[in-house]
Amino acid sequence: MFKILLFGVLFFFMMFLLLGVSFLRGLKNLFFGNSDNKRQSQQRQQQQQSHRQQQQENTARKKIFAKDEGEYVDYEEVKEDKTP
Repeated sequence: MFKILLFGVLFFFMMFLLLGVSFLRGLKNLFFGNSDNKRQSQQRQQQQQSHRQQQQENTARKKIFAKDEGEYVDYEEVKEDKTP
């Protein structure tokens, strides 16, 4: 009987302790902000910045043709007569 009572008291003590820690964490987040959200927003900003840099590098590597280069022109195929 004593073991069950001791287990119950320890169980409720642990629950009360966890509830207190959770409450204090909530207060910290309320006053100082959530550090996880800050970290995620920093990572998102870094990813966006690296994506922009990659896009700039890709546009810098593109070969630019003048308007008159690479146009199709009319041609006439000349067949040679091979008989002497």
